[in-house]
Amino acid sequence: MDLHLTGDAAADRLLTDNPFALLVGMLLDQQIPMEVAFSGPAKLRDRLGELTPESIANHDPEKFLEAFRMTPAVHRFPGSMAARVQSLAAAVQ
Repeated sequence: MDLHLTGDAAADRLLTDNPFALLVGMLLDQQIPMEVAFSGPAKLRDRLGELTPESIANHDPEKFLEAFRMTPAVHRFPGSMAARVQSLAAAVQ
């Protein structure tokens, strides 16, 4: 089943193919439009090179926060959400 949540075919493909990306999108879906939240995993993958629980959990927190803050920001609250995504990654790896 293909997901169509972001309006961007590549971001939607990532959500369809990568269960962790979908989980991250669900976590980011707080106080921002749904399309923006579910586009976040694609932004992170593009900025970091990969999106796996292991790569996110083991990423330097400061550098991970930088990736969250790059324009356009992944979330309107980059500090708290970057930490939450890393905690989620650590829990599921």
